[in-house]
Amino acid sequence: MDILSFILGMSVVVVIAVAVVAVMAFVKVKNHNKEIETIHTIIGNEFDRVGRERENDIQNVYRVLDSRLDKLESKITTSRKA
Repeated sequence: MDILSFILGMSVVVVIAVAVVAVMAFVKVKNHNKEIETIHTIIGNEFDRVGRERENDIQNVYRVLDSRLDKLESKITTSRKA
């Protein structure tokens, strides 16, 4: 009976230890998931910002190009009339 009690007692200790380790692992995984989600959000926001800046730069290039072409067209039509 003493050996059976010893085995059951050790089994309970082992089960409790495994449960504690499992809970600690679960908490660590949950914290890492939060960090990953935060990093993902930051990267997504940065990607959107860079996309908007790129579109603004493209629009600025088109505006400048259009302005220069209008000036060139004006010069050409003025010189042909003269």
